[in-house]
Amino acid sequence: MSCIAPATGTGFLQATLANLDCQAQTIGEGGYQALSAAGSPLALALSLLLALFVAIIGLRFLMGRPLGVEEWVSSALKVGFVLALAASWPAYKIVVYDLVLKAPAEVAGSIGRASALPGSEGGLAARLQGIDNGIMALVEAGSGRLDLAAARPTDAIAPPVTDNSALGWGKTLFVSSVIGSFGLLRLGGGLFLALAPLFAGFLLFDGTRFLFFGWLKALIAIALGSLGLAIILGVQLAIMEPWLSQVLALRASRIATLSAPFELFALSLSFALVMIGLFALVLRVAFALTVIMKVQAMVERAAMSLQQEASTWRPAMSETSQALNEQSRAQMVAQSLRQTLSLDGQGGGGSTQSNSAPSRAALVMGDRNAPEASASVPLGRTYPAPSRRVSNQALRRKTP
Repeated sequence: MSCIAPATGTGFLQATLANLDCQAQTIGEGGYQALSAAGSPLALALSLLLALFVAIIGLRFLMGRPLGVEEWVSSALKVGFVLALAASWPAYKIVVYDLVLKAPAEVAGSIGRASALPGSEGGLAARLQGIDNGIMALVEAGSGRLDLAAARPTDAIAPPVTDNSALGWGKTLFVSSVIGSFGLLRLGGGLFLALAPLFAGFLLFDGTRFLFFGWLKALIAIALGSLGLAIILGVQLAIMEPWLSQVLALRASRIATLSAPFELFALSLSFALVMIGLFALVLRVAFALTVIMKVQAMVERAAMSLQQEASTWRPAMSETSQALNEQSRAQMVAQSLRQTLSLDGQGGGGSTQSNSAPSRAALVMGDRNAPEASASVPLGRTYPAPSRRVSNQALRRKTP
């Protein structure tokens, strides 16, 4: 596919964008077919990777470690996906190529039509060329500062930069930001699409799988960037087209627009910075999986540390609770002893002390199952009466 070179003049921006789009499609399609063709060095390298992958499975069988059902399914899916990605252009074009280079424009058109953005119906490059032509007309007409016959509004404010510098830098930033951002996304997409047969083989092995996912994330970033760039250019058209029409109408009426050069410079610089910020956000979103994995690892480490701290504090807490239980038991025994002693002091009799001795001993020993003392014992009946000793002479006297 031969791409038409841009010509100088009023259609330079539109022709350059068309050439960049043509170059991206040529690089993506032609490069893929060249790398995946039979006999190419990359095709031979892919064949060696597939043979090595099958050889590793065979070695596992020889070592007595056959694959499980899940491993069989995963291996079959890997091989089929690699072959479809690296050796089948029709499948690759539908699944990946059109999704990266053409789908963002369709999605941006749907969003733009719902938001009434200029260029959403098609012809975005032609509308951008119209902005460039309007800027050139403003450069030729000038702001009217040196035109003594031009009427000056009462609220006219002198800009902080000269007209020539503001107009020159404004046009340069507008054209450069549009061509640079569009070329970065389109040419980057074409290059990464062409290298699909190279990165597809890295999916087979765990040690090189991160290279494949890096390539996939780059394609996601390019697709999201293309979508965002189309929306930003539509907003830029919605702002700059009516602004340029108003400024050119004032200049055609011989009315000075002293702040127009500075406003053009500010608008061009602002949208250039917005495009740079968009690319930074898109890269952050596309590579967010790595950030999520890092955050998950941090959370897991924090959870493990908390578990270790809990395991170290648990024995200390058990010892503390045991000490508290022993202390409360000692307090209960002391309280019961004080109550018993107070009762003994109120009774004042030795028999009462003797009667309460068993119960007091039971309380001091902490035996809850000790039998309670009898309710009331007559005085003198606490201990058995001593036996009287009778002599032999007394016995003789009683006998007749």
